Amino acid sequence: MRREEPAPVPVATPVRWWRLRPWSRNHLMRPSDRIEATLMLLTAAVILLLIPVAAAFGTATHTRLEQQTQALRADMHQVPAVLLEDTYLAPDTPEYTIRPAGSQHTARARWTTPGGERTAAVPTDTPAQAGQTITISVDADGNLTGPIPDSRENTVLAATAASGVWALTAGTLLLSTALAHRLFTRNRLRRWAQEWKQFDIPPT
Repeated sequence: MRREEPAPVPVATPVRWWRLRPWSRNHLMRPSDRIEATLMLLTAAVILLLIPVAAAFGTATHTRLEQQTQALRADMHQVPAVLLEDTYLAPDTPEYTIRPAGSQHTARARWTTPGGERTAAVPTDTPAQAGQTITISVDADGNLTGPIPDSRENTVLAATAASGVWALTAGTLLLSTALAHRLFTRNRLRRWAQEWKQFDIPPT
């Protein structure tokens, strides 16, 4: 009766990667194997180092957005405006881009600026009739301004920018490393095939 050979014991992934370390004393490792292992190790190190870099980029972005918000708030002031028509829901046209189309009441209004009177479509929180006076926000030149982003919106935007920078850079590195791994594997298989052919050559 033939004895069955024991099934091979699976090797855990961390152990397998540790055996492929560049400084391994395994004589079966080719120079190309050590180069590939070094490349993967450097890729992992760079991806980890990119985390604080992306965090610093996000912090700088948040600081810049907060400064812009403060400048907008300092430049904005409120003035009275007289409605020239009854309010209606804002249509989907470029003229009404300050508020979402179809969700805010809008009407044309006139207000006074240091450079003269201005007329434009303005949003209102509630329905209103022609002749009513409402309060609108304008900049130093008297131009109608839209809603100013708050600190929460700036934080979300900065975190998204930081995550995007890290993901884009890390993805590029991983893609390049995967391509290099594929090239190393093809070269390794080609050399193995050549060496196996040498065993098929009959001795002279």
